[in-house]
Amino acid sequence: MSKFATLALAVMISAPFAAAPARAVEISPFFPLPNSFDVKGPIKDGVLAQQISWLEDGIAAIEKARAGAAPDKLADLDAQLAAAVKERDILKSDETGRDAELARKNLVVTNINRWINGLARKATEQLKIAILKDGAERDAAERRHIQLSQQADDLEKVKHEPAFEAWGR
Repeated sequence: MSKFATLALAVMISAPFAAAPARAVEISPFFPLPNSFDVKGPIKDGVLAQQISWLEDGIAAIEKARAGAAPDKLADLDAQLAAAVKERDILKSDETGRDAELARKNLVVTNINRWINGLARKATEQLKIAILKDGAERDAAERRHIQLSQQADDLEKVKHEPAFEAWGR
């Protein structure tokens, strides 16, 4: 194989990976961690409904913030809004087929992982408070640490439920 053919093959193979990654919705004041992670009904439907609701609440918050935002903040808000709308549209899509289901599942798993990491950070903060303080403040921080750690563990278990793992296969 000639050098030109090898280079052309390398460019063709790497082209799909060269596109800039889409901005993802991050945990922020507009997209805070949900207060609870109760999954009602089938695992897939419950998690999907919770994430759609979470995204819609964040979209509404961004739209309110845009009304009074400084011009230099609008570009960032618009980017966050576009990412959230894109994720919501993927999750709400009526599209069927393996690829569409895998796209929804990958997005759900990504957001669950974000939530788990956010809970773990908050649990660590509470543990630090529990170590540094004493009395009632220490006891409250210990209880909150246990609660946050349990929520993170419960979300991790959701990802490993057989019905959830079978989603998109």
